[in-house]
Amino acid sequence: MLTLTQSHLRQLEICPRRYQYGYLEQVPVPTDPEMLERQRWGTQFHLVMQQRELDLPIEGFLEEDAALDVAVQGLLAAAPELFTPQADRFRQSEHRRTLAFNGYLLTAIYDLLLLEPNRGQIIDWKTYQHPPKQAQLAKHWQTRLYLYLLVETSDLAPEQVSMTYWFVAPPGAEARSEDRAEPPSSIAIAYSEAQHRRTEADLRRLTDRLTDLMAPGDDLPKVDPESGHCAECSYAVRCQRWAERFGEMGGTVLPAIADIAEVPL
Repeated sequence: MLTLTQSHLRQLEICPRRYQYGYLEQVPVPTDPEMLERQRWGTQFHLVMQQRELDLPIEGFLEEDAALDVAVQGLLAAAPELFTPQADRFRQSEHRRTLAFNGYLLTAIYDLLLLEPNRGQIIDWKTYQHPPKQAQLAKHWQTRLYLYLLVETSDLAPEQVSMTYWFVAPPGAEARSEDRAEPPSSIAIAYSEAQHRRTEADLRRLTDRLTDLMAPGDDLPKVDPESGHCAECSYAVRCQRWAERFGEMGGTVLPAIADIAEVPL
């Protein structure tokens, strides 16, 4: 049974061919060193928060990275209620939920899950500032899938669950003053029965389409170039849509080495 995460759903909805290259074939793409460093730092932040939940030592991480220390301490100060133990509250870091759905296995990993008798909170850490608007976040597949799975795998009603994104500043993030980093900020998203039904309908639509498209030996279709998605796609050259991404001079941009087909001798 093929697993579908929020990232899979997002790419599948944008462009089935991008989903094929990125997840079915796992074609590598060129990487930006600065982006890799931001990803590394984000991974470290998530690891520290997980170890803290497990009562494992985190001092070594914080001593080696001053920015990480500032981010963690800032979050603890900004949201003390998240970290206060409560006798009737279940909490778990890196909590996994799965659900068999229409021939696929939907899966999500929550950075932190808080469950009370009549309430469920999903907490997600984001290591960047300048978050999107609440309405945009509510439409993201991460928000939709995570809330849907919690309701479907628990006794909670949609109105009893919510998801909160906490944004912390990575190294080099814009600061309000020379010596003080941007403080953590949060966006909370409520849920409803109507949203739950809409998400279920969209999940069925996407999974039905994927099943129809998965004919052996056939490539999944490309998105319409007029959609504008090719301009920010790492597989534009592979799809021969370099002009959409790089302009009329796009033919001079070399693809990643891994994307260049071998020539038989």
